Amino acid sequence: MAEINLARVDDRLVHGQVMQVWTKGHGTNAAYVIDDATAADEFMKEIYESTQSTGGLAIKVFSSDSIVDEWNKNQFGNDNVALIFKSIAYAKKAVDGGVPIKELNVGGIAIKPGTTKVIESVGLSKDDAELCKALDAAGVKVYFQKIPSSENVSLSAALAKMG
Repeated sequence: MAEINLARVDDRLVHGQVMQVWTKGHGTNAAYVIDDATAADEFMKEIYESTQSTGGLAIKVFSSDSIVDEWNKNQFGNDNVALIFKSIAYAKKAVDGGVPIKELNVGGIAIKPGTTKVIESVGLSKDDAELCKALDAAGVKVYFQKIPSSENVSLSAALAKMG
């Protein structure tokens, strides 16, 4: 059975922070991108999956449904996985489907109207806050952190910023 080394929400998906900073030192050998739009776009899916990082991580792309199917089929095989979700909703769907995520790092959601800046790189909407509360109630530790060396903000502290 695989080990899930990281579960992260980052709307930029695969980029330097994820590939170089978050996966180093954990034995991670695969990054699974979970995004319905990318999974449905054969061209973009092929671009992601044909790209190998300098660290040798295999990249696979899944929809929010197929990541649950992949877990149920073979528990991600022998991969030591970083799960990179496009949204908190996709992470919640994975947990609801039985993917055993213990912690969820929320590190990149664009700050836009209708969101509250909870850390430098995360704007949290009321809907996303409710999803985070539901994940917390399901036993998932939700925290907000851009990179490992930056401040780790708890869910309760993030919710307090929202008022």
